[in-house]
Amino acid sequence: MTFHRGQKVACLDASNWNVSGYGDEIYPDQDGVYTVRDVVSRGGVPALLLEEIRNDRLPYSVDGKIEDTEQAFAARRFKPVVAGEHKRELEAV
Repeated sequence: MTFHRGQKVACLDASNWNVSGYGDEIYPDQDGVYTVRDVVSRGGVPALLLEEIRNDRLPYSVDGKIEDTEQAFAARRFKPVVAGEHKRELEAV
């Protein structure tokens, strides 16, 4: 699945966010709707930066080297929001 800047996405999997990092990062909420700020690669895996969440640029391991970068979120944890679909799904729960 491909994502692009400005696209609305819903977080499908918010489990185990804090297994890496510094402990003060902000992470997406389960079923939260966000706007893609950028699509990046982390270890060859597509990852998203979100408009609604901005974490500090800190030293993280990226593709086997240490870089000052913002924590990104694996794209596999998100799906595109189809107009009206996400609201109906949440109301059904």
